[in-house]
Amino acid sequence: MRFRPDRQRAAILLLIIAGLFSAFLSTRSFAQSSLIQQEEVGWVADVRAMRHFTGLRCPDIVANYFRTKVLASDSNRMAGCVYAGPDGITLVLRQHQPGTAADVGEVFLKTFQAAGFERVTGEGAAASGISFNTRPWLPVNLHETLWYISGAKADYTIWMNYRFPLQQEELSPALTAFTSVLSLQN
Repeated sequence: MRFRPDRQRAAILLLIIAGLFSAFLSTRSFAQSSLIQQEEVGWVADVRAMRHFTGLRCPDIVANYFRTKVLASDSNRMAGCVYAGPDGITLVLRQHQPGTAADVGEVFLKTFQAAGFERVTGEGAAASGISFNTRPWLPVNLHETLWYISGAKADYTIWMNYRFPLQQEELSPALTAFTSVLSLQN
C-alpha cells in the first residue's frame, strides 16, 4: 500500500506528537516523584505525628494548629514542619544544628531589615521574638515573628505570621504549646 504525500506527512506528524507527548508525561512523572522525594526525605510516620531521622517529631495537631507539611533538610537548615492555625495563622517549626539558633535569628533580622520591613517591638509573647510588620499598607497589619530556642541536642526556631492586633492573643498559647513539644525532644 502506498501512502499519499499528505497522509504520509500526517502520519509522521502524529508519530512526532505522540513521541513528544510521551516524553512530556515521563518528564512530568519524574519531576513529581523527585519533588515528593525531596519533601519526604527522612520522614517516617509516627503515632499521630511525623518523625525525621534527625529526631524532630512533628505532631499532627498541637493546640489549635494542624500540621500541613513537612520540610526536608537543606544546606542551611535541618527538618521542619508547617502548621496552619486559626483564621489563617501560619506557624513553621524548624530544627537547626546545635549552637546556631542565635545566628539564625540574626540572619532573619538582617534580611527582613534589608528588605525594608519595619521592625516592631511587639507585646506579650511577640516581645520575646524578632517581629516585623510586613504589610503596613493593609488596614490590619500582618506581623511575622521569629523566636529562636537553644536546646541540648538541637536548636529550633518558631516562625509565625498573624494579623496584628486581631490575632495577637493567639501567640502566647501557641508559643507555650510548641515550646512544650520541643522540650519533649531535648
